[in-house]
Amino acid sequence: MAFPECLGFINLGNRMINMSILSFFGSRLGLGLVLAATTPTWDASAVPQTRPSRPGLIRDTDKAEGKEEAEPTKEKSYNPLEAERNFRVGDFYFKKKNYAAAIQRYMEALDYQPNLVKAYEALGRAYEKSGNAEKAKEVYRDYIRKNPDSTKVPEFQSRLARLENPS
Repeated sequence: MAFPECLGFINLGNRMINMSILSFFGSRLGLGLVLAATTPTWDASAVPQTRPSRPGLIRDTDKAEGKEEAEPTKEKSYNPLEAERNFRVGDFYFKKKNYAAAIQRYMEALDYQPNLVKAYEALGRAYEKSGNAEKAKEVYRDYIRKNPDSTKVPEFQSRLARLENPS
């Protein structure tokens, strides 16, 4: 008798069965034996050894994927929380170098809160990174025109001057 069998273990294919006797009980048919537990044996080949591949860039807009379909647009009301959420998602896309999706999110943030300075700043930067200097200039001019008394105007003017005179 092998060692595991003397401890009450029986090997049945890929399962080890623990044959502990929990209780004997009497019945018309005789004595019965109750199985305590069945545990599968460890099979190292069943576990994948490779790491899953990293997902690609996440694109949540049709524009980011090159689809130009007109969507019915609803009037967006002033909502600073929604603007902040869209701004943060835009920053996420910007860091992942998905500038088209970032631009879309920054524009949504401005729809919800038209005076959000950091969204204008980030939108201009995203246009610059995507190679669309004309749109970036347009964003900077738009901010200067709408907020002439802001403390950020000199910064936006210097960015605008840098884009207009690329030396």
